[in-house]
Amino acid sequence: MQTQSPSFKAKFLYSDSLKQVADYVAERGKFGKLNEARKNIDKAALRTRLLLDAGINDKGDAFVSFTKFAPKKDVVIPKSMDDYIKSEPIVFTTDKTKNWVKFAYEKILKLGNSAPENNMYKRIVLNKN
Repeated sequence: MQTQSPSFKAKFLYSDSLKQVADYVAERGKFGKLNEARKNIDKAALRTRLLLDAGINDKGDAFVSFTKFAPKKDVVIPKSMDDYIKSEPIVFTTDKTKNWVKFAYEKILKLGNSAPENNMYKRIVLNKN
């Protein structure tokens, strides 16, 4: 019997980092929290897509980056990646010895917490500093 990976599509674009985070939390029984954060993010920005990248940087610190993809102004229904404008990635790092997957999970939770009112959400999705 083959186990199926948890579905985590919605407004996040697929990445290996995101898959590893989803698998990590599913193994620990916390997928509900991650899914709730995703729903909060989705409700506030229906047409925006986010790409998560995470890992260990050259200094050995865990990092998470979010890249926003917003549809071009003349596109009503985006059908391909050519229909989106890519923003500069916003990167978060920690100098503490930390599991990068856990760090990414915590950042997604923080992004979804009280979205769209929280400052992290405004910075990444709404581009307000």
